[in-house]
Formats: sequence, structure tokens, C-alpha cells
Amino acid sequence: MDENQEEDLSVAEVIEVQAGLTHVTAHICLEILDSVRHRRKLYMGEWLPEQVPDGRTTVVSAPVRAPDRITFDESRNTAPMVVLESLTPAARVAFVLRDMVALSFGGIAAIVCRIPQMCRKLASCACRHVRERCRRGRETASEVHTRVVTAFWAACDTGDLAALVSLLDPDATTLSDGGGKVRAALKPIHGADRTARFMLAALLHHPKLRATLQSVNGKTGLVLRHGTTVSGVVSFHVQDEKITDVWLVLNPDKLRSWNRS
Repeated sequence: MDENQEEDLSVAEVIEVQAGLTHVTAHICLEILDSVRHRRKLYMGEWLPEQVPDGRTTVVSAPVRAPDRITFDESRNTAPMVVLESLTPAARVAFVLRDMVALSFGGIAAIVCRIPQMCRKLASCACRHVRERCRRGRETASEVHTRVVTAFWAACDTGDLAALVSLLDPDATTLSDGGGKVRAALKPIHGADRTARFMLAALLHHPKLRATLQSVNGKTGLVLRHGTTVSGVVSFHVQDEKITDVWLVLNPDKLRSWNRS
């Protein structure tokens, strides 16, 4: 066997190993997603993905009065994560393997235990759903996001209800995830006025709460602390200079990485 044949064989072997690893990893992810989906049926209140700390990202410490400008990596933004969570496990795996890994429908079928035609439909519907949701909720520029969130916290800090309402989209939605372990709204809160009043009421119940503006999943958010312990992380979706979504993660189990850091 000459060197060229050895090189070709090596490449073929690498491709085979890569395909095998993709198959095994996808199987594990599918099993985890199925397990998580079952557990969520028993989960108390709203479920939100865990937020990710970033040591580089402290923007301004509270009290906050003036906007700041900073650019973040948007690849870990909360909004696409929330959209992906709305898909079934099979649809999510099919979407990722087809749209991001370019795996054939036959390969996807072997993983999700469906026929290739069904996998094509799953991936197509998931792709359309994700793109429509992301297009409809397209994020504003990072510097605008930071300015709006900074103004939002300033209004919370001073108890200015009118200013708070003016920063929120009329159809703004707030989700809070306490996991049944801490006090949180069990259902979504809709509307600018209700969201503003909810935030102010929550702060009144915790007068010693301290907040810092930090990067949360690559976008400016709020990290809430009692003393040195992180008790909540708030992320936002901003569109057309208005906050359309507020996500509050209060479940202590989802804040361990913040308290470790």
C-alpha cells in the first residue's frame, strides 16, 4: 500500500469516527431531552434555561444612573435558547443535526427512530418555527440593548413606574423561574403595566437586594445579590428600543455557577 492509499484510508477512518461520535452524542442528547421534558411536566411554575456567567462582563454596579456602551457575543443569547426549548426533543435534534451539522435525513432517522421522510418534515417545521420566531423577535444592537436595560434598572431603583412602563413594549411578557424553591410568579405576566408593577413589588419585598449590570448569556442583564450570594439573574429581549421579554431565573439550583464564580 503506497502513502497516498494510507492517507486516503486515514481520512476515511477519521470521517467514520466523526460520524460515529455524532451519532452517539446525538443519542445521548435525545435521551437527556426526553428525560428533562418528562421532569418539566412536574416542574412548579415556569421553566427557563440556565443563564451563563461571564467573568469579563461587569458593566456598571448599582445604583445605576447612566447608560454604558459595550459589545457582546450574541451566540449565547437567551431568546434563541427559549425558542429551541419550545421544540419537541425529536424536532430539536433533527433541526440541529440537519441545519447545523448537515447530517443526512437517513442518518437523522437512525438517531431519532423515525423514517427519513418524517425526519425531513420534523427538521423543516422546526427550522421554519425557529426562523419565524427569531425574525419576529430580532434583537436590537448591543449598545441599544445596554442603554435600555440600564435605564430599566435605574427606573426600578428609583421606583419610577411611569419611566418603567415607557421602556416596556405594550405586550411585554415576564417569566420567572423559582422551581418551587423560592417565591416566583407561577404563570407568565403580560403587559407593560403589570410587568412594571411586578418588578417594583418584588424589589419592595427585598429592600436589601443589590443589583449589578452584567453580561447574561452574552447580553447585558441584571445579577441580583443578597450580600455576596447571587439570588437571581434577569435577562432581557429588546426590540425597537423596547423591552419585549423579561426572564427571571430565581431557582437556586440554576444559580450555582454564578455563586461559584
